[in-house]
Amino acid sequence: MTTTVGSAFPAAPQLLCAFQGRRFQDRGLLRSARMLADLHTRRARVTDPIAVAQIDYRRGQVIDEINVWVRDLPDYVAGAQLRADVLGSLVDRMAGSWVASDLAIERDGARSDSAHKHWTHLAELVDGYNELINGACAVVARQN
Repeated sequence: MTTTVGSAFPAAPQLLCAFQGRRFQDRGLLRSARMLADLHTRRARVTDPIAVAQIDYRRGQVIDEINVWVRDLPDYVAGAQLRADVLGSLVDRMAGSWVASDLAIERDGARSDSAHKHWTHLAELVDGYNELINGACAVVARQN
């Protein structure tokens, strides 16, 4: 079975569902996205610096796993525009922003300035993800 650009990368709403813990297709990137959201949630609730360091270390490992996955994709899937060291960090930032948004709603309410600020930041990261993936798709389409 040939992997295409469209089937290799999940859509942004799929990532957001994975962060939330909703059911998702058993895809490596979505499992990693869920793991990053779980790690950010734990990190937000921990005060012990050693525990924070351990969580951050694990986050780094998951980011690296995503980047290795991208690097190992065939060129006709990943496209020349998608650098192997970018996607993992972007998904991590999106997961962190998702968690911060949820925590702001819990703490301050959905209509608070804090919640609005965090959701706006998440929306900007989603736009960046979409641009990154769409850019890779466009490169592949031009190559074919």
